[in-house]
Amino acid sequence: MTRARFMLMEECLRHVGIDFRFPAVQPVTDLRNVDLLGWLDPRRAAESGYLEPGRSSDEMTGVPSYSITDEASYVLYGKIRRYHGKAVPPGGCMAKADALLNRGAHGVSPADAGKRFDDDEVPRFVDAAADIALKDQRIAAAEREWSDCMRSEGFDYRSTVEAGGDRRWAATVNDDSAGHTPKSRGTKAEIDTAVADARCRAETGYTDVRREVFVEAERRVIGQNRARLDVIGSLDQARLANSAKVLDGTLTLSW
Repeated sequence: MTRARFMLMEECLRHVGIDFRFPAVQPVTDLRNVDLLGWLDPRRAAESGYLEPGRSSDEMTGVPSYSITDEASYVLYGKIRRYHGKAVPPGGCMAKADALLNRGAHGVSPADAGKRFDDDEVPRFVDAAADIALKDQRIAAAEREWSDCMRSEGFDYRSTVEAGGDRRWAATVNDDSAGHTPKSRGTKAEIDTAVADARCRAETGYTDVRREVFVEAERRVIGQNRARLDVIGSLDQARLANSAKVLDGTLTLSW
């Protein structure tokens, strides 16, 4: 879907005289639910403590970082009506591409089908569920049980966040200041702490509690927003089918 969208936006930009190429889209490999579940990989903990490979935009979205000129941005988002004498589609090239991809979505109003697709809408629902879940007392109780387990192992932390954010290994705002030497990572102290942390999360069922609470919170948000999520689902189905047609050349923009 992203590749098709990029192809259509490039075609639209060329139509008004701008030659721009979006980056190649890669498979998404980010295990984003690990953050929600609070799971710590025991093998990684034993190897490097809390140090995790940096997440790149490719891993999270499939789209490498890229820059775009002001002129192309104005045309993409419809901030101008004409470019070098040529009319810019209402809403910009992104809206025109999305309107084609949205075509045929069942139960969707013309207003929804014709506007730019909001990529951040579903993540906002996820964030809303997370806000609910993190206020749940079951997670607070799980943190206390985890803390008791850690204390029995010789480590005094009130929460998993506090352990991972220990100043001995975690970067802070002050560490970014000039003259500060980067902290040593993967030290024995960090690894010993992370190994005990992973073991206590497993023994206390910490991740299982978070899974239960987050599932309930997400179902609550889904129930409260069923109509809107049905629209998004219908748009996604149409966009997937139409993207296949764009990629095989059977569906193109019209002017």
